Amino acid sequence: MKRIAALVACAAVGCGAGDSNPVAGPGADAAADAAVAQGDSGGVDAAAAADAGADAIADARADGGRDLSTDRGKFFGASRCAAAHVQLCEDFESGTLDTATWTAVGTPPAIEGAQHARGSKALHITQHGNGLSYIREKKTFPAPNDTYWGRIFVYFVQLPATPGMTYAHWTFAAASGTGTTGEIRLSGQLQNGKNLFGVGTDSGNDPAGTGDWTNSDKDPNNAPRAVPTGEWLCIEWMHAGATNETRFFWDAVEHTSLYTSATQHGGNTNQYKLPEFNQLWIGWQEYQASTETFEMWVDEIAIDPARVGCVL
Repeated sequence: MKRIAALVACAAVGCGAGDSNPVAGPGADAAADAAVAQGDSGGVDAAAAADAGADAIADARADGGRDLSTDRGKFFGASRCAAAHVQLCEDFESGTLDTATWTAVGTPPAIEGAQHARGSKALHITQHGNGLSYIREKKTFPAPNDTYWGRIFVYFVQLPATPGMTYAHWTFAAASGTGTTGEIRLSGQLQNGKNLFGVGTDSGNDPAGTGDWTNSDKDPNNAPRAVPTGEWLCIEWMHAGATNETRFFWDAVEHTSLYTSATQHGGNTNQYKLPEFNQLWIGWQEYQASTETFEMWVDEIAIDPARVGCVL
């Protein structure tokens, strides 16, 4: 029980590298880890990954912690939901959407086996033209201290691209709630022929809102990698309503250019206030008129009061 309390406390305030559940502040180890985490864009042998993942979980359990490794060799293989011990873990292995947890919105996604980060199935989303296709959950809310961590594996098949489009704004996860209007988004933008990850919000000029802006990725060292297609990515994020902060991790490396706080964000001089979260959706939405087809897969969703990492 002491360990659980420590994890919740770390989620709320952030733990230093020497704490029992290391959740380093923005930028810690990012430069050193970036090459390791993102340099491997190829596939991973499934059997080796399963063995590595099982060993990593065993090691983490042995010392009561969570493995926050950037080693992609530990990310993939068999489903780990049963052993993850997180608030919510969805691996889609049942082959049907759990309607007690998830509501499908927009174009219905499918659960299929042609792609999967773990196990044998994943959520498959195909959207023809602009619009939305996602799954939404409210089960994990309200969150302790209005703060939660998310982790998904995502595989983009087709993103907005030139020459069909010269600009596009798209979202793959967003949370919202009460007290402040607007979504808090994990998103991307096509600009100058390149899709970059971004974070932001969408409530326009509503005086009770969060603004209407997107910060684009600048990591590492103002030379960001374009969002790749044909590759499984591990994406983590934190939404801390108690302190009005958000954080973004790609393959377990924090992208500090996408960190936001009440005063550090892409909007105007108003404070950036997060809502009292009551729902989260994961999937796809694109906002510009388009005749393009957008396609992606999502696997092994985890939601918890503490950071999950890409190994569990």
